[in-house]
Amino acid sequence: MSSQEDTGISFSISNDQQNFRLLELPSSLLELIASERPPSLYLKSEQSNPITTSAPAPIAVICTRDQTFEVRQVQSSNILYIIEPSSTSPGSEILSPSLSGVTAIGQCKALLELVPIQTQPIQFLRNAIPIYDENRLLPNTYRQSPEIKSKHALLKDAPFSNGEFDTAWTELCAFEIEHEAWRPSALQQNQIWKSFMAATTMGGIDVKSTFQYVGMILAVEEDGWDEAMPRAILRRLSSDHENTMEGWVLIDRGKCVSWVGQVLLEALCHGGKAAPSNFLQIWQDQLPEGWREDAKLELLHASFTDLANGSIIFKGQPSVITKQGVQASAVSTTSKGKSKWHEKFKATRA
Repeated sequence: MSSQEDTGISFSISNDQQNFRLLELPSSLLELIASERPPSLYLKSEQSNPITTSAPAPIAVICTRDQTFEVRQVQSSNILYIIEPSSTSPGSEILSPSLSGVTAIGQCKALLELVPIQTQPIQFLRNAIPIYDENRLLPNTYRQSPEIKSKHALLKDAPFSNGEFDTAWTELCAFEIEHEAWRPSALQQNQIWKSFMAATTMGGIDVKSTFQYVGMILAVEEDGWDEAMPRAILRRLSSDHENTMEGWVLIDRGKCVSWVGQVLLEALCHGGKAAPSNFLQIWQDQLPEGWREDAKLELLHASFTDLANGSIIFKGQPSVITKQGVQASAVSTTSKGKSKWHEKFKATRA
């Protein structure tokens, strides 16, 4: 009588169970990791924000340089065992090729999957970065607050990629002074832009071509602003961020026209409304000659609401600080400072 060979696989469960988390990667990320030059990946999570009163629950994300993937835990009704071949004898590290046995060294009841998400870095930074406090320039009136974070601290806690952070930082004209991150209000941005325009007129600068911006920075400093603010605005309007770091700037016409209109609309309409014709006239007057014709309400359609009486009102979260006389300040052509900065400015052009 012939005997039948036992072809089954022996299965055992180790008493010493290890902890595992299986991570399911999307195909696009898997290709990057498997490439010849795989990118660095960063595991990040959002921390509670002391500036906001109702921060969302923290989430975990994995980021490349410019992409963000949310980490989601997926529960399973099945038990998934992590196994390894059984050794030839207890405690042996040598595996036998003829041995047909496996040992479960751990189990996973849930999987982690990565899902590409559309982040909202601008809204995050709006909530996390306070409006610049002008009183910090006055002696004995300002003290550093632990609630105001540095750019590095914000980047570490931001639940999105470094590239998305940098884009939003530039978009908001954010800047850092003494390890404190700030962003200018719409009114502050409008005032600095008017200082820019006054400086270009005085210095004979053509903003439609590449120019050195040291004189413009000097003009704004003499008007009472920290140099970090105008630098941030020039970077926001520049067509080449790298060149801006070297002391030269080429202002992008499309960016400039829409940005001037955006901050002006927000400053004018804070707590009130504006007549479209008046707004357009002021907008055009604040643009370089030759760009005035580009000022059209269609460029700002997503930023305002039409009222029944023909007026327009800013739509969105205002960034201006509530003050009496905001509208008058926004359209005034009077410089904030009293120093004769044009004398120093001419010296930089000599």
